[in-house]
Amino acid sequence: MTKHATLLQQRLPFAGLLGAAIAGISVAACLPLNASVFLAACAGALLFWAVSRRTAGILLAVAAAFATAQTWQTRESAAHALAARLGDRRVLATATGVVSEEPAPFGASRVRFTLAVRTLDCGGESFSVPTEILVVARGPAPGRGDLVRATGSLLAIPPARNPAQFDAQTWMGLRDITCEMDVAAPADLRVTSKAAGFSLPRIARHCRTWMQATLRIGIADDPVVCDLIAGMVLRVTSSIPDALQQEFRNTGTFHLFAVSGLHVGMVGVILWQALKIVGVGRRPSVALIIPALFFYVLITGWKSASLRAAVMSAIFLIGMGASLRPVSINSLCAAGFFILVQGTNELFNPGFQFSFFVVGSILLLVGPIHAGIRRFCHPDPFLPRRLWSRWQRWREWLAEKLGGLFSVSLAAWIGSFPLTFAYFHIVSFSALPANFLIIPLAFAIMATAALALMGGLLWTPLAAIFNNANWAFTKVLLAVVQTSSAFPGSYLYAGVPSFAPATVTVFDFGEGGAAGIEAGGRLWLVDCGSAWQLGAVIEPWIHSRGKSAPDGLVLTHGDVRHIGGALDLILRERPGMLVESPLKDRSPYRAKLHRELEALGVAKSIHWAGDRIEIADNTSLKVLHPPPGLFRNEADDKGIVLRLDTGKARVLFLSDAGSPTEQWLLENMRGELRADILLVGRHRSNLPMDGAFLAAVRPSLVVRAASAIPQAELDAHFAATLAARGIRLFSQDRTGAVKIEFFPGRFRATGYFDRSEFSAKDSQAGLFH
Repeated sequence: MTKHATLLQQRLPFAGLLGAAIAGISVAACLPLNASVFLAACAGALLFWAVSRRTAGILLAVAAAFATAQTWQTRESAAHALAARLGDRRVLATATGVVSEEPAPFGASRVRFTLAVRTLDCGGESFSVPTEILVVARGPAPGRGDLVRATGSLLAIPPARNPAQFDAQTWMGLRDITCEMDVAAPADLRVTSKAAGFSLPRIARHCRTWMQATLRIGIADDPVVCDLIAGMVLRVTSSIPDALQQEFRNTGTFHLFAVSGLHVGMVGVILWQALKIVGVGRRPSVALIIPALFFYVLITGWKSASLRAAVMSAIFLIGMGASLRPVSINSLCAAGFFILVQGTNELFNPGFQFSFFVVGSILLLVGPIHAGIRRFCHPDPFLPRRLWSRWQRWREWLAEKLGGLFSVSLAAWIGSFPLTFAYFHIVSFSALPANFLIIPLAFAIMATAALALMGGLLWTPLAAIFNNANWAFTKVLLAVVQTSSAFPGSYLYAGVPSFAPATVTVFDFGEGGAAGIEAGGRLWLVDCGSAWQLGAVIEPWIHSRGKSAPDGLVLTHGDVRHIGGALDLILRERPGMLVESPLKDRSPYRAKLHRELEALGVAKSIHWAGDRIEIADNTSLKVLHPPPGLFRNEADDKGIVLRLDTGKARVLFLSDAGSPTEQWLLENMRGELRADILLVGRHRSNLPMDGAFLAAVRPSLVVRAASAIPQAELDAHFAATLAARGIRLFSQDRTGAVKIEFFPGRFRATGYFDRSEFSAKDSQAGLFH
């Protein structure tokens, strides 16, 4: 072994250990092998090391050990065994256990918490299962540490059914939680024993409540500022308006509410300086600060991001307390290694990845960037300092003071850029200048909040004085964020476009509906789902396509499950064109939408049967229904029916149309109905489709929306009718969202949920006509 290698090994021992841990976890995640295989590999590696005394043996043993732990914590854990036992069934169950985290509000009248299960009664069989489940219940929330008994429907947490939708199964799986229980009635959740005795979490909860109240003294008449301060200091973000949160995301400053490395580091610096002022030595300061940091993490919810930051800070502080000069990269790797020891799934946690990418980028890049700024700003090194001009002295001061802050901001932006692009599809050009101003403001807010809390312990008016100073700092911070977000070109969405010349994505919204059309760099929506579905699915999907708003939006009819998110979409990011029907209906939501559009001065493009809407070259929408003056009782039968033409292939968007619409189309538009793919919603009557209508369309593929209430007999009849005609059915209760890609001479449909596929070569009826 060379002298350089030995030196490298001595200075960065945890770099190799972390690399081995990451390799082992990644291999276990990719290869579906039993833990016993990896355990045997670990034993073999240790035997190799015992014989050869080579470092490679230790690294291989570490990799195999982490692979074993990853397999135990995922595929072979009790949580995954429970999920496998349930399958896709929803069963009535009763669970007893301890509330393992602070319950959080979930919607208007429900709470959500994790339950460490002791016993589970499922289908008349009682057994012990050492795992946690997610509980969603109505009524008063239990406290952390309470022993509860809950009865409800138990099911395995399902995966996402739509692209860009939050995947609760994967996210909760990172915490080894695979099942959830829905408790329908407050009486079905009973606290059998309140948490008793000494409890740090309970003390932390009371501290957080007191701190929230104290930080509002004197400024309670400005709730936005109070919520921002509580969000930054205590990670309480539920009251911050969504629009304001989005402005922070757009400017790359939402990390202010994450309570991660930035906040823990600030708290550490504040405590270090305070102890230094009162004359406490280095080692006693370290002994006091480390538990204080972990208690702060407990106050803010004991989240993974803040826990990671506390571990990293503790390792740095221990090195300082030991009078050593810690190697920063080695300390970072040590923190990563011990975090993965605690839970191997942390490797796949975006927060873990952000923390280490950003901190690693700062440690590696700040020095070279700051050195470059110094070289650019410093006068000639051979010029004596006493001969510097006033301007040269100012440049040197700026390079030293502001150059360091700029270097940190730039290094953090570089480190976060690839993950921000990969996870959020956004590139924020304002993040660098905004953070340059916001980081000092955030430190001032944290420090002033600390003074306000100390003042609250001594004299309430003193807390009010510091809170008013914090009000001013927060107002400046808010102005910086809102100005940066509103600045043209401050951010852009950078998605990966479809490789197909045209693509249709049919979202799975049950009895609601929405579909996206991509062609020639343009993106159109046919309906947008409810307001919740807009925020949870449609907007993230639009952003993932590299767009901030659709180029066009068609509102087919007044069903709130189809167009309930339209007003929010128009208010946030106005579509380039808004297409509506000439017919009126009794929909209260549509009437409200029209009033708001009139007040905003937003124009509508009214279309009826026979009109054509150009989307891109060789791609257009033909309006087949309704005609002007049509009289119908049901809104479903007044809806817009569209045919998408993509060169040769055709898609018929039937929406929720029923028998009256089908009959009108047969009588007036029979020659226009021919299509290769038929998209069918759910009419209120749920009557089967007319055979004559199917004969006129002659599709190769039918995509049908899922029903909230399964109609087994009718659905089976419809499936049999299609099968008899050689037509493939994609029922969205099984496929989830459906992506249809059009290529020259063929198309391919893929179910997002079940990964089922259908392509032109499988078609019995032929694709093009």
